[in-house]
Amino acid sequence: MTAPRWPHPYTCVGALMGSALASAPGSLPRTGLVAGLLLAAFGIVGALLGMVAGHWCPCGDRPRRIAAAVAGTLGVAFFTAMVLWQNDLRNAMDTPAVDAYWILTALAPSAVVAAACVLGRRTRATVAALAAAAALTVMPSPAAANGSADAVATTFVSALAQPSSLRVYGALDHHDDNDFDARAAAAVHRWQVAGGLRRGAVVVAVPTGSGWVDADAMAGFEARFAGDVSVIALQYSDIPSWQAFLGSTGPARASAVAVVAALVDTIDTAPQSLRPDIYVYGQSLGAVGADSARRWIEAHAPHSLCHTVLVGAPAGTAALAATRTTVVANGSDPVVKWSPRLLWQPPEVPPTISKDVPTPPWFPVASFVQASADLIGALSFPAGHGHQYGIEQGLTVPSCPR
Repeated sequence: MTAPRWPHPYTCVGALMGSALASAPGSLPRTGLVAGLLLAAFGIVGALLGMVAGHWCPCGDRPRRIAAAVAGTLGVAFFTAMVLWQNDLRNAMDTPAVDAYWILTALAPSAVVAAACVLGRRTRATVAALAAAAALTVMPSPAAANGSADAVATTFVSALAQPSSLRVYGALDHHDDNDFDARAAAAVHRWQVAGGLRRGAVVVAVPTGSGWVDADAMAGFEARFAGDVSVIALQYSDIPSWQAFLGSTGPARASAVAVVAALVDTIDTAPQSLRPDIYVYGQSLGAVGADSARRWIEAHAPHSLCHTVLVGAPAGTAALAATRTTVVANGSDPVVKWSPRLLWQPPEVPPTISKDVPTPPWFPVASFVQASADLIGALSFPAGHGHQYGIEQGLTVPSCPR
């Protein structure tokens, strides 16, 4: 039986480049399993590309051994740097440092891949297939919608509410869902009947794709205005935000514009003493709609808008430097950074972005890979980290002169 040969230098280089992409600094802590499978998956892809390239370049045993030794040494260095960076992130979030179990879990998939590179072709193919299947188990699965329209509306009205809270929600009824003008007019009418004109301020809250509005934000607005505020929202879809975002941002934009248009018409016809200040708020995909509402008001009724609050806006979707706009973004939120442009240029982040974690350096391609991986667990952290925000969303808005 012939002893297995060392892998071709191109195979080692490919695996090393894949490992470099997977171990580059990200913005969020990860479990050992996710880190390990990411390393293994990219290591396999890189190794396979190297194997294909090396097929036409015969190489002796000595260069193979040298390449394997160098790649192994650099691989250990990359892994060590990744662990140190993970500990920096965890220290910033006051969470426990990486332990031995994390390290073993992260090393296991890569160790299997490394062993497969030394073994025969059949074993390599088997391990590659198993590793690819394992990697699929950590890919994000489509999240379920937040529930029925009634459940979303109930949560909007009751979550963290005070006895004085005035919240109006226009839920989907699947009969005239796309008639945003009619639904917005109906919601504003309900708001007016409920006494919305008697409040000092009104917040148009643009929901996320699932219809959800952050209760922490509403609690923040109510605390900021000492209860003298109302909140109105119009649901435009009931699917997870990422699906709505990939499908089209049109419904978020159109529904937000419909609400502010109906609201401006109602307030403009009210007595001067019954004209609350208008604020527009949106988080995530809701921020896209909120920015469109701001643009519409500034074009059609520029003196009607008091302020806009954009929270966790997806990269490149909103005018973050617009006047009378507050931008809230966590430094560790991958949503505000992720864009195909990350492949070749650093992210454009708002100047007000928080420094909740160390800022990772930008590397071509690698930073895109890391931001994409961070999206998987962006909602797994407490408010102030990742794609999670707290009552500060509503506390930061200014008062407007009467």
